[in-house]
Amino acid sequence: MDILAYNPFISLLIALNYALVIVSLVHLIFRTHYTVGQRLTWMVVLWIVPVLGSAAYWYTRYRKG
Repeated sequence: MDILAYNPFISLLIALNYALVIVSLVHLIFRTHYTVGQRLTWMVVLWIVPVLGSAAYWYTRYRKG
């Protein structure tokens, strides 16, 4: 059974997740004030923890405080 053929919504969610990860990585590399060690840590988090990693990155980047 090919689950992606029966439910294209899953394919869309997977594509959106990887798009968000790529946008986050590009932002992390070119537009942040993090040190090299912090950037490497965030890169690992973005790839290892798919959905929560991206959400945590953007939350810590733009939180008020």
